[in-house]
Amino acid sequence: MVEFIPLPEPHLLLPPLLACLPTAFASNSPPPALLPLLSPILRQRVQILSSVSSSPSDSWLRLLCWNAGKAERVCTIVGATTFEPHPVSGEIEIGDDVPVHYKRLDPETLRSRLVVPDYNLTAQYVWCSGDQEGGGPGWRLAELLPGDDADADEDVWSGSIGAANELRQEKIIQEALKEAEEHPAFHVGGENARQEDEEEEDDDDYWAQYDNTPGRTPNKRSPAPMQHQQSSLRQQSEVSDMAYFDSYNEVQPALDNDDPSMDKNEVGESSLNGNLLASMLRRQSEGAAADEASPNAALGVNGLAVTQEPTVDPVVPLSHPRPSSASSVGSDAVSRLEQTAETQSASEVGVKQHISSNIKSLFRLARSTGMSRVEFEAIVKTELELLSLIDADDDE
Repeated sequence: MVEFIPLPEPHLLLPPLLACLPTAFASNSPPPALLPLLSPILRQRVQILSSVSSSPSDSWLRLLCWNAGKAERVCTIVGATTFEPHPVSGEIEIGDDVPVHYKRLDPETLRSRLVVPDYNLTAQYVWCSGDQEGGGPGWRLAELLPGDDADADEDVWSGSIGAANELRQEKIIQEALKEAEEHPAFHVGGENARQEDEEEEDDDDYWAQYDNTPGRTPNKRSPAPMQHQQSSLRQQSEVSDMAYFDSYNEVQPALDNDDPSMDKNEVGESSLNGNLLASMLRRQSEGAAADEASPNAALGVNGLAVTQEPTVDPVVPLSHPRPSSASSVGSDAVSRLEQTAETQSASEVGVKQHISSNIKSLFRLARSTGMSRVEFEAIVKTELELLSLIDADDDE
């Protein structure tokens, strides 16, 4: 999109600028009305350098010109000129014959030159399309020069914007031709092609450096070493797995009743004989075998039949009374009652032994979890007290 650039109006641009110039001899700071008239880069130059200057001789008027020699001449011209405003309009008048010329520096930079012969000054403006600080798009002062400086580069300025654009295109073509004359190889097809080939070869050599650089691992590997390596890794993995699972053989489970590392003497031994039930059953079987071997009772001194009594282990007395009268001898009913009593006694002994074994196992389990003996006894007592509730439910 081509931007529309209006022509500069000398009667609108020059009077505000000329009115600010005499104040340079009265104050080291530029007037606020001057800053919006300047281009962004010249505005920054004046603001920064005028604020750091402490000498009265360093006037901000010198900063409007980028050349030190020309800036001195501008100060001399302004100091010798009287700027009188018009009595009616209050603005400084300029003549009607103010020539305007244009110069295209690049595709984005367009300058205009306004020569003021009445005051022997030349003002160069630049078109600024994005100057929001200056009030939007417009022409801004790029440099203030002496009036006689306009004749120095008359050939590079044009009378219109279109002519300035064409002059810029011609200058680009001339610079290209001049460069071609300085480098004749660009005119000859063979030389140009040969140079392009050399550039391509240079590029190929550059990129070939990456191909020649050895990597950390080779791109191709032999399959046999790879398979051997995988087999070795697999064997190592199997050996490590076996060693891992074998380590569990030396671990003592927390719920195991028989722990060799524990001191069983702390709990104490039970008052019950663990082999009592087995010995009683063994005696009953031996007695039955003796009865089958001699079915008839042995004869006593008086010729009476006497039943042989079973041998009782003197270590463990029976808890029920035994008849000692002679009337019970040979009675089958009494024998059956005695056997039933022994069986019941053996069952009670087995139950008591089971309860004792369970209590010990529970205590070992509690101690393996870090529970103290006092806590364990408190739990057992609490459960024993709750048994009265179970008895009450059974009675109902």
